[in-house]
Amino acid sequence: MVKFDDLDISIISFVADHPNCTVTDCAKSLFSPQNTEDLQKKDSMLRHRFKALVLEKFLLEEKEQNRRIFKIDSKLIHFGPELRFVNIGGEKFIHKDLVKDYCILINTVDGVIIRSLDKLENKWK
Repeated sequence: MVKFDDLDISIISFVADHPNCTVTDCAKSLFSPQNTEDLQKKDSMLRHRFKALVLEKFLLEEKEQNRRIFKIDSKLIHFGPELRFVNIGGEKFIHKDLVKDYCILINTVDGVIIRSLDKLENKWK
């Protein structure tokens, strides 16, 4: 099962912004490694996370010219400012810590996860 910690959320956000990306594209963007060895370490670590996200169907994987490329499943993952698009029980959902934040909403088997993406920006650099 996916943990949905800050790194998983950052991966999903990156893939949403860069459809048809590779794990290496994500490693370069999230971590800005200084050399090839650092890139290989981060790439290897991210491959395990990508695999888990694919197994749980949050990421969709395709093979293209000997590369694995990824997209999000837009039926399970939604983005929006201040969660204006969320309606719970006929009432608008407002959370004081998320006001004016750009958020991600992930539908899981166990429920819904809502996180602020503004708070994650530039965390890994």
